[in-house]
Amino acid sequence: MTNRQIPLPDEVDGIFIGGGHNNLVAANYLGRAGAQVLVLESQSKLGGGLATEEVTLPLFKHNLHAYFVRWTPNYRIWNDLQPSRYGLETFVPEVQNGIPFRAGGGLVTYNTIEKSLAVMRTISPKDADTYGRLYAEFGEMVQKIIDPLYFSPPLPSDELETLLSRSKLGRRFLELNRYAPLDLVRELFEHEAIRTLVLFNVSVRGYLPVLDAPDGGYVVLLALFGSHHGAMIKGGSYEAAHALAAAAFACGGVAATNTKVERILVEQGRATGVELSDGRRVRARKFICSNLAAPLTLGHLVEPQHLDTDLRQATQSYTWNAESLFGIHLALREPPHYRGVEPDAPLQQALNYWVGYETSDDFIADMHQIRNETIPNNVGALHISVPTRFDSSQAPPGYSTAFAWQFVPNRLADGDTEIWDQGTVSQDFAASMVARWQEYAPNLAEAEIARTIHSPSDTQRHVPSMLFGDRHHGSQHPNNVFANRPHPSLSNYRTPIKGLYLSGAATHPGGSFTGQPGYNAATVIAQDLEYDTWWRPRHARDVLVEL
Repeated sequence: MTNRQIPLPDEVDGIFIGGGHNNLVAANYLGRAGAQVLVLESQSKLGGGLATEEVTLPLFKHNLHAYFVRWTPNYRIWNDLQPSRYGLETFVPEVQNGIPFRAGGGLVTYNTIEKSLAVMRTISPKDADTYGRLYAEFGEMVQKIIDPLYFSPPLPSDELETLLSRSKLGRRFLELNRYAPLDLVRELFEHEAIRTLVLFNVSVRGYLPVLDAPDGGYVVLLALFGSHHGAMIKGGSYEAAHALAAAAFACGGVAATNTKVERILVEQGRATGVELSDGRRVRARKFICSNLAAPLTLGHLVEPQHLDTDLRQATQSYTWNAESLFGIHLALREPPHYRGVEPDAPLQQALNYWVGYETSDDFIADMHQIRNETIPNNVGALHISVPTRFDSSQAPPGYSTAFAWQFVPNRLADGDTEIWDQGTVSQDFAASMVARWQEYAPNLAEAEIARTIHSPSDTQRHVPSMLFGDRHHGSQHPNNVFANRPHPSLSNYRTPIKGLYLSGAATHPGGSFTGQPGYNAATVIAQDLEYDTWWRPRHARDVLVEL
């Protein structure tokens, strides 16, 4: 599918700008509906954030961006596209979350709520009872409210509130959502380890800079319930891109990598094709779909005269997410061993760790650090995982891979976006991260064989659409979600240019490896152009009315 020796077609029904997972998902849905589709990717591989590379040593595989996913065989897109036919295999580790304590030992949770509550009761019986009750309540809200909202174009804010207010479950959802995430977690739980457990899972969704923002309480529901269902992809996250590309190829799709779109061609208010950086042109008979954020699609690829002044200004002032991830990838002789427990203890077996977050005040400190737009003087807390604990194919026999990420500002107060490429800034920061990690896992010093740094600048170089390293393609503030994302006039995936659509993480419901923006964009395109919606989508309006 990515053979660059095959000439591009002169014209197709639909062109997808960008080969990230959302466009691959949309291309699959529309390709199976009968559209002749072409995916154009500027980088050397499809997948965008689905990247698995040997960046430290040969045979040591490292997931550079997306790592754990929610795609399991009962996931809607999995059921529809059946990527397992093309080799994609996911599995859910038993131990999901681990919080090592500096003094030794720690807290773990599992992929079953019963085992998780048993652990929580050893430190706070009251919080364990609260957590169990909320897990059931939040699970119902996720399944009956949030999932339908996420697998559908967003409803206008006033209509959404009206529909939710008509049911008991909806009113409870609105009540919880009015809280700021930080305030809600602190009100619900007393023990700092339980607060940390929930707040970290909120933060990895891009909410660290806005933990104190009202009307963001819904993300706590998602974080608490979803934190027990993280899955891994066997062989690394790129295998998901490979399977989606193979599925698109099977229904007649074509793709090209190292093929940069320079301009979207517009004739009489309609998108008619693209011009590539090498001067070639491909015509789109029916539609063009971009998974680049609106400022990059409309601000860079569309000539200014085709947009009204207000929309041009809105895209120019778009609010990107305030934080990015600074990462280190390690090749290891053995996995990290956290102090205070045996080598085979559950704490050594978690899918996700957070090292250095032990109280809710730690999150407040990092939140303000991000807002101050300065490089942290001291490493705060790390998000860590050891993929080879669960998938030995990602390293040579007997060896391990691991990574650690820290939240950092993606831009500094003085506007410097290239600080990580200057002098020894990145090397020094990486060294301080390893030192912090060793405070909890002392064997790391002897276990490390090789190290590779992945700064926000590296993220943008690897995935140019992640501007400043923004993996979420925009702020997760409540004023940039649902019907406001990325702008009220663009929130239904359509643009003012007929036939031009958006599908990426900058559209509802946002970033992470979900495929939901691609699913929703495919639904809108199919309905506009009268393709068969063989996947039988349901609009959130219809689902909420039934509540």
